[in-house]
Amino acid sequence: MVSMAGHPSGRHPQAPAPPPDPAAEVERVIARLEPLLLERRLARMQAVLATRSDHVAFVFERMTDPHNLSAALRSLDAFSFQDAWWIAAGEKLELSHLISRGTHRWLSLHAPEGTTACLAALRTQGYRVLASHLGEAPGASASVSLPQIDFRRRTALVFGNEHAGVSGEVLALADGRFHIDMLGFTESLNLSVAVAISAFHARREIDRLRGSTGNPDAYLMAPAKRRALYAQWLKDSVRRAEVVVGTV
Repeated sequence: MVSMAGHPSGRHPQAPAPPPDPAAEVERVIARLEPLLLERRLARMQAVLATRSDHVAFVFERMTDPHNLSAALRSLDAFSFQDAWWIAAGEKLELSHLISRGTHRWLSLHAPEGTTACLAALRTQGYRVLASHLGEAPGASASVSLPQIDFRRRTALVFGNEHAGVSGEVLALADGRFHIDMLGFTESLNLSVAVAISAFHARREIDRLRGSTGNPDAYLMAPAKRRALYAQWLKDSVRRAEVVVGTV
């Protein structure tokens, strides 16, 4: 017989509770919140989720104009890319809600601690990092035109400050550089316009590639990640959702 005298209660200590199952928690949130929204709202979310892609990520380094950043995020949502990364030297992320029209609420916004941490995190997730840059750098490979990018590879596109462009640190750490060809007299584009063009082209390319695979989910978000995102969107759409799902 095993003595229990050593335990203050005189009973066997309880085994620690098993860690929560993330997938089960996602389904619990969905089950609680779905009935609170209109069917047309749910249908719209599902339709957008069916096109959402994290195959191409967009990185913004030290942008200073909230209007530019807001317009860029609006383009990402329009072409159904989910992930935006914002590199800044400790500044708060500022957006113009009049321009973004709330689209930032549907995106996954990441704010890592500096350039090195950002690029390391992207590589951990399997991204190749390409910096938007026209100039030449000693020892660096030549900048490729946007249509030359092979989007079969998981790719992160980095856009720099509106005036200074990407930093030397990004150029040193990136896997390559790209640019948008221009045929007229102008030598540069507004940053938000460059992002919109890049997002449009990337979407067209991954849709073309997906069609050639015969797999409708190729180049889109994985089903489990898409389901978790749906749960997050439901939380963001229901007032005091944390009370409804019982997290407070």
